[in-house]
Amino acid sequence: MRNLVLDYFQSTQSSYKNCKVLRKALTAIYLFDFLDRLKNESFPDDWFEIMKNDMAGLDNFSSLIENRFDIAGDGSDWDDNEQELPVDLRTGAVYFNLWKNFNKEEYYQQTLQLLEQRFTRNQLDVTGFKSGLDAGCGGGRYTLALKKSGIHKMTGVDISPDSVSFATKMNHFPEDEVIFKQASVLELPFADKSFDFVFSNGVLHHTTDINQGLRELNRVLQPGGQGWLYLYGGKETLFWDIVDFCRAILSDVPQSYMQILMKIMGYPPGRIFHRADFWYVPINERYFAAEVDEMLKDTGFTDSRRLTRGSDHDWDEIIYSNPSIDPYIYGEGEMRFWLQKAL
Repeated sequence: MRNLVLDYFQSTQSSYKNCKVLRKALTAIYLFDFLDRLKNESFPDDWFEIMKNDMAGLDNFSSLIENRFDIAGDGSDWDDNEQELPVDLRTGAVYFNLWKNFNKEEYYQQTLQLLEQRFTRNQLDVTGFKSGLDAGCGGGRYTLALKKSGIHKMTGVDISPDSVSFATKMNHFPEDEVIFKQASVLELPFADKSFDFVFSNGVLHHTTDINQGLRELNRVLQPGGQGWLYLYGGKETLFWDIVDFCRAILSDVPQSYMQILMKIMGYPPGRIFHRADFWYVPINERYFAAEVDEMLKDTGFTDSRRLTRGSDHDWDEIIYSNPSIDPYIYGEGEMRFWLQKAL
């Protein structure tokens, strides 16, 4: 099946070279929504035919949107200034421009709910940890959720000074309980063995050296300390083939254009975030479980274990609830690991 999909995307991609920006944008939006549709319809066997037929009808939908909203154009008025930044700062800018629009429910309540579901379903408990590090904290929502979940003191670091300022503004805890600093996850500004808990959630797969990031997490973690790691999984699957196709056709569609389009189409900020980050972040590495196991052992996490459950919308939970799912859709699932540093 994968060869059929790749052949279809390859044959289709050339037709987008002279398409309007709006048509390209709507195609990417449709393809991501299609994955949700598959889940809602219990993954029908004829999903590939459904996808091709729907994509063939997107021209009519594009005309409808163009007539209804004043956002057609060629994208030239929507240029993003971050394109010339170094990779790490550009990554930070991509994410800041997404989560700065989160409403309070998405930022506080929904994040805490996601975290609690993932912890509970994997029989994890973070109460009792004295000092936690959120390495790549972004806007700080998980940092605050971890504090709320029972960690005595949390420190969040991120490469983006804008995100650190935003997180500091959103922080409702005293500075001796939650603090944010600007720093790279590849060069953490802390002494060895500074924390008894580390948290890296969807960060290191966007960096230029994941092994260096893992070594840094291990270095600042106390012997016997524990932590949480989330990396992109599902390598060589429908999801990532869709991502790669979308990135190719959106190469001249600015992020700001996509965000405004999705906003006027009624998408909430959190949903825009979970699409546009895949389209615009510079580096999107993804892994097989065996690859992550090897990296963890090589960087000192010899006793870590992979987690198999997630929140209601996580791939692992979808696979858990749909054991007969076509493995091409999500593959091995996501790579969430409970870290353990030897004594």
